[in-house]
Amino acid sequence: MRFIGFCVLVHFFGVSALTLTGANPPAGSRSAGMAHASVALTDLWSVHHNQAGLAFAESLAVGFYHQGGYVREMDHQALVVLVPVFSGALATSSTFYGYEHYQEIKAGIAYGRQLAANLAAGIQLDYFRTRFSGDFQDVDLVTFEAGLHLRVNDHWSLATHVFNPLSYEQSRRNRYLPAVYRMGVLWAPYGQWTMLVEGEKRSRSAPMLKAALEYELTPCFCLRSGLSLDPLLHCFGLGYAWSSFQADLAFSFHPLLGRLSNFSLSYVF
Repeated sequence: MRFIGFCVLVHFFGVSALTLTGANPPAGSRSAGMAHASVALTDLWSVHHNQAGLAFAESLAVGFYHQGGYVREMDHQALVVLVPVFSGALATSSTFYGYEHYQEIKAGIAYGRQLAANLAAGIQLDYFRTRFSGDFQDVDLVTFEAGLHLRVNDHWSLATHVFNPLSYEQSRRNRYLPAVYRMGVLWAPYGQWTMLVEGEKRSRSAPMLKAALEYELTPCFCLRSGLSLDPLLHCFGLGYAWSSFQADLAFSFHPLLGRLSNFSLSYVF
């Protein structure tokens, strides 16, 4: 009952973007620390943000992500494996959300490649399963997502991404999977600073604006901050890299629901 009551509260305050419940789940603590203004980032977690970013990968990599929910039953985990190929990169991803009586699972396979020296594209096929305990029947959905990334010059990048453009409703269980459109700009005026601005539009929802900043304090350590509107979320994160490992930690603060924390670990071979 605690879980059901909290889900009603979350839905009322409109923060489903960070608690899954029928949308495309974000992942990666670098992104989380920047309020998920991440459509123009290019790293391992591009498999969850914009598959075009995979085209810039050069090495085999794996990553794990965990987000603690507002209550324990809302925890979220993700696993990513990236494999470069001669013409780009392939990646697989899986996410799990929920507990024994209610679960949301997403599995995807993605491919990103460069179309020109500064232009990359990516696409991903997604499978969703919602599992209910008791006599309820599980719900299965299949969709796709795709994105573009343009490096204008050494300081500017533009990116766009669409998830589930053929937005539809699974009438048998009244299960709705929204279409999500994102467009963002990355500006890196100096070597240590990265600034991002992003707009997001979900079907049946108002547009949302996000802005973020990343500062590389040392070659191994960086600080991040982000802000999103509607819902209003303040985010903060940090990252530390050593050898082939990357560790990231992030926190987000909702004025009514409180704090969410998450971490991710990745290894580049």
